[in-house]
Amino acid sequence: MTKNRIALFIISAGLILSACLPSNSADTTITTGAEAGPTTQPRSTTTLGGRSVERYECDEAPDEISIVCEAYELIQTHYVDEIPDGDLADAAVMAVEAQHGPETDDAFLCALPSPGFVESCDTAADVELTSEQAAEIIVAGLAVHALDPNSAYFDEESLALLQEEQEGQIEGIGALVTPEDETIEGDNKQCSTVSETCRILIVSTIDGAPAEGAGIQRDDVIVGVDGVDINGWTIDEVTSQVRGPAGTDVILTIERNGETLDVAITRAAVVIPVINSERFGSTGYVRLSIFSENADEQFREAILDHLAVGVDSLVVDFRDNPGGLLDTAIEITSVFLEDGEVVVTQSPDDQASYEVTGAAIVPDDIEVTFVVNKGSASASEVVSAVLQERNRATVVGENTFGKNTVQQRFSLSNGGALKLTIARWLTPGGLDFGGVGVTPDVAMDIDPDLDIETLVATVLDAA
Repeated sequence: MTKNRIALFIISAGLILSACLPSNSADTTITTGAEAGPTTQPRSTTTLGGRSVERYECDEAPDEISIVCEAYELIQTHYVDEIPDGDLADAAVMAVEAQHGPETDDAFLCALPSPGFVESCDTAADVELTSEQAAEIIVAGLAVHALDPNSAYFDEESLALLQEEQEGQIEGIGALVTPEDETIEGDNKQCSTVSETCRILIVSTIDGAPAEGAGIQRDDVIVGVDGVDINGWTIDEVTSQVRGPAGTDVILTIERNGETLDVAITRAAVVIPVINSERFGSTGYVRLSIFSENADEQFREAILDHLAVGVDSLVVDFRDNPGGLLDTAIEITSVFLEDGEVVVTQSPDDQASYEVTGAAIVPDDIEVTFVVNKGSASASEVVSAVLQERNRATVVGENTFGKNTVQQRFSLSNGGALKLTIARWLTPGGLDFGGVGVTPDVAMDIDPDLDIETLVATVLDAA
């Protein structure tokens, strides 16, 4: 049975922690029908294969199945696009029909957010899922089969792992991954379920982490975990199996240059780096790895240190930075710009713009160069794009990841959460680079093993 776990090796590029979140986007809880007690009456009762099936409308749904109604209402209220009811009902069926639970004749309880969900109820009962199992599988299926790849369901355990990651330290292998389907036309090749064409690629590894030590390389394709073929798994299910306690082992089966090999990796506590700052002559170098809650303070301090010794150029390295908080992106943009907007978000019912704070510290006569690659996503794209658009920085490297959506996480009554894409964002000049990424001013392939001093000299020559 599907494990329905949403977790990460470290951070998934633009898929989960790389969401740009508004400052008021703390977890929101919605509890449709959650107070309904055991005395509520089903809308209808039938018998399938000798098993009683009780269908409940949302205002009468018992606690153990109410998350289906909660998720449905959240999607209808907050999701960035209008999703036809039939698509949601079909997604629920797709989720449960591939499952099979233990043989049981217990009564099956199922919530009906709309009449179209009757089929998913009956299918879940037929494959002998328990009521709670089916409710979680349906909620996960709504996200996987009806919404975009950046929306997801987190069970309680996976949510705890996610929160651990937000604190900057996880236990796992320390790799950045992304799912891509080369058969998808256009530049946005994101996919959600592993198949013959939807592959999970390694984007990068954290310096000193177990994945790097085991020889995992960029563009390796993960095809198995601990000897099990991952075909049919979601990326979140894969990553949940790779994450685990420090000192334990995991075996990844990967494809590399036409060959398949098994790589044994011992998990460890991995500290997600935030800032690396160095100076080479009159050039200050700052690498920002993630837009975490205090990353803007560390970034500003590093820039001030360089300015204090009189540098005349700055190189800011956003390679493999998956993004993070919009507030942090605004603060970092504000290091360079005195005025103007940072980003504009668009949702079905609203448009909002976010401006710099007016606390710029970098003088206009200091040359600024940003280094990016395809692992630069979300908030790192926001900052790079607006500074490029304002002619305040030269962007060097590869086209970035192309994540132009905003996510918010909503708490559910079972202790889990539903992460939904609630808006899309544009640069102040109206540029939408979703799926395409920020196009650098100077395109160049940068060897990931290049030492920092050589990197700085190379990009300054190119810029």
